Amino acid sequence: MKKLFLSASLAFFGVISAQTEKGAFIISGKTGLNFTSNNVKYKLGGETDESKTNSFNISPAIGYFVANNFALGLAFDYKSTTTKQQVKTIIPIATENTKETQNILSIVPNVTYFFFKGKTKPYFGTGLGLANSKYKSNYTKNSSSEYQFSYTTKNNIGLVLTANGGILFIITPSISADLGIGYANYSPKNNGIKTSSSAFGANAGISVFLK
Repeated sequence: MKKLFLSASLAFFGVISAQTEKGAFIISGKTGLNFTSNNVKYKLGGETDESKTNSFNISPAIGYFVANNFALGLAFDYKSTTTKQQVKTIIPIATENTKETQNILSIVPNVTYFFFKGKTKPYFGTGLGLANSKYKSNYTKNSSSEYQFSYTTKNNIGLVLTANGGILFIITPSISADLGIGYANYSPKNNGIKTSSSAFGANAGISVFLK
């Protein structure tokens, strides 16, 4: 019985070691599926201001091990953020509504290296790709004496630089949980004006290994 248990254990850890060997694939969603909703409301004198923000994010990725523990991959990231704001005033009686929506889609080729063998695997990766962002804004104002409406839209394409690291926790020979931290820098250019924004935060998800 002991020999059988030892053989099974060795076989299991052998599969774990084979997960990051040359020729294997990894499919992951490092940040999983993320929904965020935020509401803010305040009153001051005869004015009421209320804003609501909804955010949706999904980040699937696929990689191929060209060498043991070293994978070339392609990551996709989609994020949509919508902010609605309403301002009401008593004198004069008026209502202002603003809706802003930003959608960002990025495609980032990357490289990732996994360390050690066993049920926990630290990793580090970096990538460079392109992102397309679309921004829309709607503004309306109505009162007893006037009605105004305005609409703006912007479309920008820029470079995305990413870096991430963390640990894979092996659950089964083909599935692992992923906990880590990530950094991204987005630099779009519009009408000759170049801007730069960056983000840093924690992420979690599931990875699937195929051989």
